[in-house]
Amino acid sequence: MTAIGGLAAERLQSFVERIERLEEEKQAIADDIKEVKAEARSAGFDVKTINRIIKRRRMTQDRRDEEDALLDIYEGALGMLEDTPLGEAARRRLSRKPPPRRDDADDQDEEPAPPPPEPVPEATVEEAREWGAEAAGNGTPVTANPFPAGDPCRAAWDEGWCKADGSDGMDIPEAWRRKKPKKDDKPDGHDDAGGEDAD
Repeated sequence: MTAIGGLAAERLQSFVERIERLEEEKQAIADDIKEVKAEARSAGFDVKTINRIIKRRRMTQDRRDEEDALLDIYEGALGMLEDTPLGEAARRRLSRKPPPRRDDADDQDEEPAPPPPEPVPEATVEEAREWGAEAAGNGTPVTANPFPAGDPCRAAWDEGWCKADGSDGMDIPEAWRRKKPKKDDKPDGHDDAGGEDAD
C-alpha cells in the first residue's frame, strides 16, 4: 500500500468512506424521524410532548421519580399547585424530614391520614412581616409561611423572614437539588442535554 506521511493511504481512505456512509445513514434516519413526527403532528399529537415521553422512557424509574418530585416541589414553591393535595405535599416535603420507612410489609399498604389543614392566621401586612422576621430568628424555614398564595400577608411574611435572615430566601434546599446521575441512569448512553424539543 502507498504510504503518505507514515499512513497507509488505502486504509485511511477506507475509514473515511465508512464514516461518510454512516453519516449518510444518520441523515437518512434523521429524515425518517422528521417524517414520523410530521405524521404524528398531522394526526393531532403534540410533538414536544412525544419528545418528552421518548426522553423519559430512556430513564430509569428512579430517575423519573426524582424528576417528577423535583417538578412538584418547584411548582409548589411557585404557587402553581395552589390549594391542591400535591402542592401541599410538596410544601411539606421541604419543611419536614421524611418519615422513617417501615420494614413491616403488612404496614406498608396503610396510608397515613393527611394532617388537617392549618387555619390561616388573621393579621395585618405589618404583623405578617414581623411574624416572618420572628420565624427566621427561631430557625423556621421560609417554606413554613402560614399564609396562602395570593394573600398579601404571604409576601409580607416572606419579606420579614428574608430581611431577618439576611438572604433573599432563594438558597436551594437539599431536597430541591438534582442528584448526580449514576452511570446506570442512562443505560443506552443517550445524553439528556438538548434536543428534547426538537421537531
